[in-house]
Amino acid sequence: MKRVCTALALIILLLPAAYAGASENETLRYGGGGQGAVVFDGPLHASKGFACNDCHLSLFHTAQRSLIAFQDHFKGASCFACHNQVNVSHECGFCHRKFNPAPLSVTFAMADSPQGLVKSPIPAHKSVQDLQSPLTYEGASTIGTKIMPEAAKTFTSKSGIPFGAIGGAGAGAGLNAVANGRASFGGLASAMSEAEKARVVAWQIIGYDVLGVFAHPSNPVKSLSMAQLKEIFAGRAVDWKQFGGPDLPITVYSERLSGGRATVRAFREMVLGGEPYGKVVELDDAVDCIADVGRDPGGITASSLSFASPDVRALAVDGALPQKEAVQSGAYALKRPLTLITLRPTGNIQAFFDFMLTPEGQEIVGKNFVPVK
Repeated sequence: MKRVCTALALIILLLPAAYAGASENETLRYGGGGQGAVVFDGPLHASKGFACNDCHLSLFHTAQRSLIAFQDHFKGASCFACHNQVNVSHECGFCHRKFNPAPLSVTFAMADSPQGLVKSPIPAHKSVQDLQSPLTYEGASTIGTKIMPEAAKTFTSKSGIPFGAIGGAGAGAGLNAVANGRASFGGLASAMSEAEKARVVAWQIIGYDVLGVFAHPSNPVKSLSMAQLKEIFAGRAVDWKQFGGPDLPITVYSERLSGGRATVRAFREMVLGGEPYGKVVELDDAVDCIADVGRDPGGITASSLSFASPDVRALAVDGALPQKEAVQSGAYALKRPLTLITLRPTGNIQAFFDFMLTPEGQEIVGKNFVPVK
């Protein structure tokens, strides 16, 4: 009997170490908390010399401050036991700023309800070589073609962290690629919906894209109101003479309506108020739309201003041209956030997110868009 008691005591003493060892070799995702879903990157913490008990015994000693034991994290217990904005703290920085005074640069997705502990769909890093695996991007072509090539090259030259594929298949494709673990991070070029927030862990706005409304240079119509744009793109206005132009049919060009493109969705929300588009000529991407309007005196299209060309003319909207000053003052209303999204806001991905908010990163954004800082 004495031997049994001794063995039990030894097991109890070793339990915290066993749990710590497990977590330090895994990447874990916690579904709920005061600031939302949280990713714990055990190997990253371990590589920096941190053990689980550095936080859990010195900051949240179970006997003194916490309602959830360290071991309970591995029994599916809810994070809300601590992080419910009542007990301990709902601020991520309560722990992290004790070790790192730099402000958090990502916004964590708010969870609607506690979901317990689940394994991350992204495999944990297991070696230094894994930490140098190329970063990959998929998502909005606005970001993929106008920001990522230069940003990736500059970031790699400064950090040594390599980049792999940089796609531009659209915001919908990027969201799916991130959610399914096929891309390190993605990009959206419209305000995030609650459904989109629920599919990722963290996001960060790096700038704002200005949507331009483009017509053929020979068209004498130089300005339209938001109400007039709605009539045109909803298909109720069909001739330019209705707006002081020539007696010429209006042809609306658009990226594919079912292609998940952020421009299509953003314009529909901002101008159509959620109404469906009317009759449009659907093309593969914004470059094609701009090119066709440049050849069609009756054409019109909505596109990121970054795709503007000398073959088309940007129209004023409600009397304001799509210029930086008008965008910043709010006089020109057609703008949308450029947002990076990820499931793992840690390690190399976090380093890139941080870089995009530096003066150098914001300068790259500012070449075609309005920087966030």
